[in-house]
Amino acid sequence: MHPQDDDFIRDIRHLQETMERLLSDFSRLHTPLLLGKESVWRPLTDVYETDKEYVIRMEIAGMDPDDFSVTLHNRVFRIKGVRRDPPPAGQRRFHKMEISVGPFECNVEISPNVRISSMDAHYENGYLLIRISKGTDKLKGVERTIPVERGL
Repeated sequence: MHPQDDDFIRDIRHLQETMERLLSDFSRLHTPLLLGKESVWRPLTDVYETDKEYVIRMEIAGMDPDDFSVTLHNRVFRIKGVRRDPPPAGQRRFHKMEISVGPFECNVEISPNVRISSMDAHYENGYLLIRISKGTDKLKGVERTIPVERGL
């Protein structure tokens, strides 16, 4: 594979993520008005690996560790929660609204070879950080809930 192929694949993935975010934003803005239901949105999420581990990093300010549900089923992490809009101190008239509130969900597939006993999740300074050490455990058939701790 040529370096140009890697760049092309990276560009396609970026385009796909951008389109998903645009569709999510459109859905969030219009579906509740039409159907009277809250829609699910997806926080900005990075997934990367180091020499020793895989890391899922989600940018989501205004939460507490108890507001998250992090589960693993086979190779897919499902991160769910609800970010609440703080109650107003008085009447509000919005001039611009860009901060998503309400239920969110993000599914992230990881490598099948990790150390199951080494998964942890921490929330601090507006970031949820999930770390999974590399190893030789197989994830097929694994179901697990990962508690979210405060601090890194």
